[in-house]
Amino acid sequence: MELGPTERERADLLLKHLIGGTFDPPWVRDLAASCAISEAEVRSLLRRMAMRGEVFQVVRDLFYARATVARLTSIVAELAAQHEGRIRAADFRDAIGGGRKRAIQILEFFDRVGFTRRIGEGHGLVHTLRGEPPVADGG
Repeated sequence: MELGPTERERADLLLKHLIGGTFDPPWVRDLAASCAISEAEVRSLLRRMAMRGEVFQVVRDLFYARATVARLTSIVAELAAQHEGRIRAADFRDAIGGGRKRAIQILEFFDRVGFTRRIGEGHGLVHTLRGEPPVADGG
């Protein structure tokens, strides 16, 4: 599914903002405001970009660039290697320098795509590596 020239230009602008946000990219409403594109159009274009593998939707209205997801998968793999295969939300939060809620959103995304698996409850909750990352580091 190719994007037309105008769509590609807008997609590149959205990607620039997403990449600039690193582990805390702007929400759809903020992208729409900063890029002067309607929220509906931003949402639609980001979904099409997701089908192309350019971005990943972590939660509703929050998308991450492919390169950022690759970096996040590397961090998860490093944490697993350091902690006997277990990734705790607090360790992941510290590694990405973000808040607890965002760390959990990303880890739950990795659970949904089959990269990690959630084990336990409450303070004993951890994630373990389960499958292939949604994107390899560097790609």
